Amino acid sequence: MTSTDTSAARTAPTMPTAECDVVMKGGITSGVVYPRALSEIGATYRLRGIGGASAGAIGAAVGAAAEVGRESGGFARMDALPGQLGDGRLAALFQPQASTRPLLRLMLTATGNDRPGAPRTGASKYVALIAALFAAFPGASLVGLAPGIALMIYGAVTWGLPGVLLIVAGILLAAGGWVVAVGIRLMTKLTVDVPANLFGICRGLGADSLNPGFTDWLSTQIDDVAGLPQDARPLRFGHLWTRSVEVASVDPADRDVDLRMISTCLSQGRPYELPWQARMFFYDPETWKTLFPEDVMKALLRAPSPVPPPGEEQDAAEWRWEEQVAAEHTPALRRLPDPEHLPVIVATRMSLSFPLLISAIPLWTINRRSRQTQQTTRAFREAFNNGTEPPTTGLVFSKLWFTDGGLCSNFPVHLFDAALASRPTFAINLGRFSAGRTPSQDETENVEYARSNRSGLLPPQIAIPERGFGAVGGFASAAINTARNWQDSSQLDLPGFRDRIVRVLQTKQEGGLNLHMDRETINRLADRGRTAGQVMVEQFTEPRYPTGAPTATGWDNHRWVRYRSLLSCLPAWLNSYSRGRRALDIDLASAPSYALTLQGRQLAADLTEALDKAADLVDAADTDALTDLTKTPRPQGIIRRIPQI
Repeated sequence: MTSTDTSAARTAPTMPTAECDVVMKGGITSGVVYPRALSEIGATYRLRGIGGASAGAIGAAVGAAAEVGRESGGFARMDALPGQLGDGRLAALFQPQASTRPLLRLMLTATGNDRPGAPRTGASKYVALIAALFAAFPGASLVGLAPGIALMIYGAVTWGLPGVLLIVAGILLAAGGWVVAVGIRLMTKLTVDVPANLFGICRGLGADSLNPGFTDWLSTQIDDVAGLPQDARPLRFGHLWTRSVEVASVDPADRDVDLRMISTCLSQGRPYELPWQARMFFYDPETWKTLFPEDVMKALLRAPSPVPPPGEEQDAAEWRWEEQVAAEHTPALRRLPDPEHLPVIVATRMSLSFPLLISAIPLWTINRRSRQTQQTTRAFREAFNNGTEPPTTGLVFSKLWFTDGGLCSNFPVHLFDAALASRPTFAINLGRFSAGRTPSQDETENVEYARSNRSGLLPPQIAIPERGFGAVGGFASAAINTARNWQDSSQLDLPGFRDRIVRVLQTKQEGGLNLHMDRETINRLADRGRTAGQVMVEQFTEPRYPTGAPTATGWDNHRWVRYRSLLSCLPAWLNSYSRGRRALDIDLASAPSYALTLQGRQLAADLTEALDKAADLVDAADTDALTDLTKTPRPQGIIRRIPQI
């Protein structure tokens, strides 16, 4: 490191020659670390691919906008964003609806995040929670306390032991009555009002233009950072792909800025990568008007009708017919536009729907499993073939709930990975300081990263109490976190991954659900993010390898490690291929399904021959040579085919 002064951003060049990808982790308000981290990286690299989940998706959207607006000062505008969030303005962006307003304070109090500074703990936390329950439900509290208070008053005017007993009974009755009355009101809020508010406390829109919520505020910031003129707003994926005010579909390899983010579909129990697979879904404009700003809704409604997928004439006609039936549905539905016309804020909002705090996003899809849908579809196809009028109703639509992408992949390092890297993918992780460790004045000590091939990021260590209610709660919490993060955590020490990840450490009063962070705390976190960007840039651009007399940069070493890691995995994969190939025994010209054309069969035969030769090479290889190839780097990975999410 040449300097630990991170008080000001370096000037981003008009268009750097070097390119990179960046992936960011989710963490609610921890996202304030990303603007200055991206500014620092953007001073050396052009951001070609950028993605994340939850708060990482916010950072990705703003970073993509800055890259589009680079020549008009987009990075400087992004760098200034954390400065807008101090003095209570961050908390003011979270505006609950009237029906769920009591729950926001309760949620923050229960987690110890209802005020600036260190979270409450111990008895003070429970006292604050009881006070918050009184404030949230004053009517229920009075009703619950009234019988007990009346009994205590009666006891106070009664002489002797009976009076004392009545007072004691009154105290117990008041406490029990209060718990029951408040408990009923709380359960009503959670089981009626929260589901009615799309399973969240805050929908995201503000009360008015002077008091924006986090969705309309973020939408405006994205457009401003991108430098879009008013008549071109809101920013859409097609703007990113062309780096202009023109919206167009572009091949993934040729996109100027490739923005990707993760959302979780609870109804289907799986994640989705946006915007790639959103075209099968429909939305309800009336509901979405309560979730997205007016200009975003206008852009959605003005977007051209989605282009049918490739197929026969009947397939295209069926696609359009489905849209007509959807329009007659109650509620009336519209198919999501093609990805290039999708506003960036829509995908971002679908990724950051933090459960309970932020409302989920409802989408609809045709229920292909429904017998009624199958019968109606057959009726359409018969009508199409016979030239008669098709049915106008009959398709069954199912509502799907999309929520925080971090539930399935909170740190999607894999988003831009290729077999071998042609440009760096920097990954910004988030973590807590270990017990007893406090932040250093030198911000380089507050970030962690692999400084050599022998070092890596240690996995998180979750302390689980072994007695009391804390033991059960801690065990359950650890189980949930493991289910959410096991894939992300397992990449931290993997060769080819560990040297491109930087972890930004935070205290308990920084990031997370700390909506009330003061200006100083936010600025300190933002500058820590700048430091994270700085150490990654220097790690990849300065000579660091081999140890002792470095002549190769971290980027040189990274490419070599990725290549060696691939080679170390190939023998096991080729052996597996060879066994399966012998068992296949299928003539390409008489395949049972997915038949190939003559040209396709020739290419398949050529590829098969090449793979067979590679497998034979491994089979005939000297044992010592195989050992030399596969013994390092460690831990060893595997090659496998997985679904595209």
